[in-house]
Amino acid sequence: MKPDVEIAIVGAGLSGLALAHMLKPEGRDVLLLETRDRAGGRVLSQDGYDLGPSWIWPHNHRMLALLNKLGLRVFPQHSDGRLVFEDAQGNVRRDLDLATMGGALRVAGGLAQITDALAQRLGDKLRLEHPVRRVIEEDGCVTLSGDGFSLRADRVVLALPPRLAAQMGVVVPDVPTWMAGHTKFLAVYNTPFWRGAGLNGDAISHQGPLAEIHDASPLDGTEGALFGFAVPGAARQSGFEALAVTQLGRLFGPEAADPRAVFFKDWSADTATATSADLKPPTSHPEYGALTPSQRVIFAGTETAPSHGGFLEGALEAVDTAHRELSRTMA
Repeated sequence: MKPDVEIAIVGAGLSGLALAHMLKPEGRDVLLLETRDRAGGRVLSQDGYDLGPSWIWPHNHRMLALLNKLGLRVFPQHSDGRLVFEDAQGNVRRDLDLATMGGALRVAGGLAQITDALAQRLGDKLRLEHPVRRVIEEDGCVTLSGDGFSLRADRVVLALPPRLAAQMGVVVPDVPTWMAGHTKFLAVYNTPFWRGAGLNGDAISHQGPLAEIHDASPLDGTEGALFGFAVPGAARQSGFEALAVTQLGRLFGPEAADPRAVFFKDWSADTATATSADLKPPTSHPEYGALTPSQRVIFAGTETAPSHGGFLEGALEAVDTAHRELSRTMA
């Protein structure tokens, strides 16, 4: 039976979008399927603030090339000033000359500008709210089935975490999903007032509920923002938001306890990202590497990148590998 599409890509995060964007000009018949009602995957911005990944590094040549191609601007993570440290008993010191993310780069207006731009260029080749429930290789094709649809593809690229692919029936090793067990909390203020007090916005806390905090203020300086990674599981506890705001007041002063707006994203509760196995995050960075279930089923998510696995650069590294594999097997 003839396939419905030449190449089906499952997952419209950075990997899936970038691969579709690469294949379409080559004349490939491509269809990109996404569970969510939006493109971007773990790249998520609200009001220009990133609730997913935030940083690009100067050695991330794939990401910088993509940003240049899209005409997007980067700027340095704020690092001037001192770090705040809070021990397990709540004792706070503000005299540490340290910037934990010094040298990192951020995208003006939020990282979702990248994925939004790529999605817009795909037109009807991108189908949102199309969750794939089953992947079956049979009769020289791969059948994808979901809620009210089924289609056959000559090749399928799984641009998503391997643990999600396992739920679709794909036999793969158990690979932790990077940052899937974490929560990102963000507080917005009228100004980045902590800078005037000689603080850089970085904080490390052994009390919580936020364990690591950074300056998230926009490039134009029109307002200030602090974001924090919560202690795993803290966001599922009653009163998390109020406790996080109270903690910011302890660390950065009374002004920090009165934000103009707050929002957070608990990725462990996002079933399009995390599984129950992700509720307990890994204690160190996993050793990621390429996965190839078969010639017709290929992976292209950041967890399959051997050099930059888990990071944005890893998403594009995995795309390069998948593209080479498709070119080799479909020549």
